[in-house]
Amino acid sequence: MKTLHLLSFAAATGASFLSLPSPLLAKAGEGSSLKPYQVEEIPVPKGIAPEIGGLGFTPSGKLVVLTRRSGILTARPEADPAKMQWTRFSDQSLHNANGLFVVSDREMLVSQMPELTRVVDVDGDGVADEYRTEASFNLSGAYHEVTAGPVPDGAGGFYIALNTASHSGFTFEHTRGLFSEVSRRGRNFASVQYRGWVMHWDPKTGLTPFAKGFRSPNGIQCGPDGAIWVTDNQGDFRMTNPLYHVQKDRFYGHPSSLVWDPEYVKADPKRDPLKQPMEELDAMRDPAAVLFPYGFSRSPAEPLFDLTGGKFGPFAGQMLVADAAAPRIIRVMPERVDGVMQGACVDFYSNDGLRNGSNRMAFSPGGTELYVGQTMREWAGAMEGLQRIKFNGGKVFEVLSMRLLKGGFALEFTEPVDAGTGETPEAFGTETYWYKYSSSYGGPETDPKLVRPASVRWSADRRGVELSYEGMEAQRVMRVTLTGLKSAGQPLGHSMVAYTVNRLRK
Repeated sequence: MKTLHLLSFAAATGASFLSLPSPLLAKAGEGSSLKPYQVEEIPVPKGIAPEIGGLGFTPSGKLVVLTRRSGILTARPEADPAKMQWTRFSDQSLHNANGLFVVSDREMLVSQMPELTRVVDVDGDGVADEYRTEASFNLSGAYHEVTAGPVPDGAGGFYIALNTASHSGFTFEHTRGLFSEVSRRGRNFASVQYRGWVMHWDPKTGLTPFAKGFRSPNGIQCGPDGAIWVTDNQGDFRMTNPLYHVQKDRFYGHPSSLVWDPEYVKADPKRDPLKQPMEELDAMRDPAAVLFPYGFSRSPAEPLFDLTGGKFGPFAGQMLVADAAAPRIIRVMPERVDGVMQGACVDFYSNDGLRNGSNRMAFSPGGTELYVGQTMREWAGAMEGLQRIKFNGGKVFEVLSMRLLKGGFALEFTEPVDAGTGETPEAFGTETYWYKYSSSYGGPETDPKLVRPASVRWSADRRGVELSYEGMEAQRVMRVTLTGLKSAGQPLGHSMVAYTVNRLRK
């Protein structure tokens, strides 16, 4: 039986257009030259809570907006966002929906808090009329047990990240899934099976555990090479916000989920990981590929690779990371060193019209626009809504890449750097520090030191510089502040870049 919808849908199209409020648009070029990147506001229909849990595009080019509480909207993008005509693919009040994969114009996979749901428009009228449970997620009842994903594995399956519960929420008397009194302890806990895990779902084999040790993984993505990347949030056992390169069966530091690992509890079914010495837990865990300096990033959300082939600027192939607690999108430059992933992070876009609360992102089919969906999180002081960042072309002067060398770094820039700027070590002030693994809620930068390069050597074309340092150490973050660099008189767009050194070049 077809679901009864709140709106009447025109017979010719299968959907009626929703009313729009008067928008406030950011208009580029008014009173100044056109900037390379420009934020535009996209108004959503009246009566819709614009808490965005997922963004995507259909094969025919329609934007799909998954809201956490107000169903699924679609619209064909327009140059003027005020002219976008919205329809409701589904007006069902989904349960804290926080993940979307668009299969086709008529079919989508949605991660709700309790399940992975296939939402299908069976008869092709533009309105979903089938909601099929593909996988169920265990729940204790705590509000914090949200999901991220699904993201495709390239072979017909998907990865999904399951949050732990928070001590500030309660646990139901009757839970879904196996319950563990042992793992009900702690600030963030995994009292039901596979909370704090990255899971793999396959239509043939179902839902299976993949990796453990996560606290609040509100972002997951597969890279073009099939690698899995997950962001986590600062908190207990998280000194700052990490980005993980996730591998099967590995442990990523938050111990609550260990009680659901058969190997961990094989000798003692009541083994309590919170009573295990920190040194032993530290030796078990895989480090983060990138540690975002706290304050620079306060609540990382979805990572997204720029696969636009240069249509969105000079950063093709690199990763962008949304932040739910700051008006910022971060750019990440990962690389493999001695078999381990690590790399640098730098600001991509911040303030200048961008709101707090960025949760999900998607590139337009043409590649020149990045759609950003924000969601309300009171603890983060976040806002909500839908925006897009448009690339207008033109000169972008930024750090293009930062690579680790033996005893230093190689920095490449998007434009040649003016002679006479960046000539001395003082132009590359460097702080080095680490985060000591601890059960506390966040933590300081430990053992901080101020260092400077021993030498600075520019390439002939002034697009690259090599910095050498004496006595470089592994397990350090090296945060470099570039001072006074200009290109044709234009200052560098973002001057702070931080590299997480897990391994040194041999």
